[in-house]
Amino acid sequence: MKPLAIVSMHASPIAPLGAGENGGMNVYVRAVCEELSRRGIATEIFSRRVSPKGPDRVRLAEHSWVRQLEVGPPEELDKTQLFDLLPEFTDAVLQSVDAPAPFSLVHSHYWLSGWVAARLKDAWGVPWFHTAHTLARVKNERAASGAVLEPDHRIAVEQAVVRNSDRLIASSLEEAADLQRLYGASRSRVSVVPPGVDLTVFRPRRTDRLRARLGLEGARVIVFAGRLERLKGAETLLRAFSLLVQTGAVDQPLALVVIGDDSHNGAVESRELGGERGRLQALARSLGVESQVTFVGPVAQVGLAEYLSLADVCVVPSYSESFGLVALEAEACGTPVVAARVGGLPSVVKDGLTGYTLVSHDPAHYAERIARILQDDELHRCFSRRSRLVATQFTWAETVDRLLVEYGRPASPELQPAAVAG
Repeated sequence: MKPLAIVSMHASPIAPLGAGENGGMNVYVRAVCEELSRRGIATEIFSRRVSPKGPDRVRLAEHSWVRQLEVGPPEELDKTQLFDLLPEFTDAVLQSVDAPAPFSLVHSHYWLSGWVAARLKDAWGVPWFHTAHTLARVKNERAASGAVLEPDHRIAVEQAVVRNSDRLIASSLEEAADLQRLYGASRSRVSVVPPGVDLTVFRPRRTDRLRARLGLEGARVIVFAGRLERLKGAETLLRAFSLLVQTGAVDQPLALVVIGDDSHNGAVESRELGGERGRLQALARSLGVESQVTFVGPVAQVGLAEYLSLADVCVVPSYSESFGLVALEAEACGTPVVAARVGGLPSVVKDGLTGYTLVSHDPAHYAERIARILQDDELHRCFSRRSRLVATQFTWAETVDRLLVEYGRPASPELQPAAVAG
């Protein structure tokens, strides 16, 4: 079998997690390619170089390599700049391989990579699979107040990707429905393949040292983990936390730990306040809870697992999520989750069984659900035990099993050759 070409222009699987735009997509590409490698299936991952140091081709796993293509300056760029680099990146991919048809298929991740993959499909004559990870029309439809809206050119590219790719891989039933409702995707060309979680990394851990280092002995801890931007809803949690403190709804000391750093959108949306982190810190001061809120910045996977194990509750108040990987990672650590009822989150967070999901973004509603869990030790134990059980149903091995089934399907006969917009 020829290697698989994986296009992930802006989300390298070897990038440090938690910083800037790096997050769930980076985890997804890395985990899938590592699992494919364990099965002897080779992958070549094409990503843009973001550092002047390091080799052009990096081994990710025994049968998996990352090609770092020097397109544009070797530094982190925002996505508006990346769009202008797509033709150059496509040329760099084609020039980096020698054989005329070196791969058995191409699988693109995110709309930027979809633009590139459309041209690779034609150049190599191979099937094209695409995973969106997020969708512009969904984000705009559910945007938080003050959020940066996704541009029209992104929507145009996504629409063309939906029309011309051989198969769309959705992370949840909800994402599949959004592809059909908002982009007119054919049901026969959309397949649902949920992400997984590494149960050897994300598992219940002893956190005595971390608790002591943070000075949280005796406190009930609430954790938020994600990119800092309006979309992720951290403001809702801060206001809910303030209500919990002011009302004394929980009869023990409370602490909130915020993990993550500003994304490009977060920096733009709150530029006048020094970015989204600066805005949230100012909000914590104005609410009188600054001393009980700790911003720890980005952390690596093992560190994230330790924080999630430390948490009594993980809160995911996003306005939209394709899947919501951090909720699954929290549950794998045995931590109950309170989450927005958006995207794939309800498929992971079982309302009333492993935590709660909420339609509203009213902070009072979040405060009430968080307090229920923190005030009832038996409920917390039940949620914790069931959370771990739910997480064991989502493994990267199962994800790859399903992907291989999809890769084996014949290309859709309804497609006609056409270039992606842009």
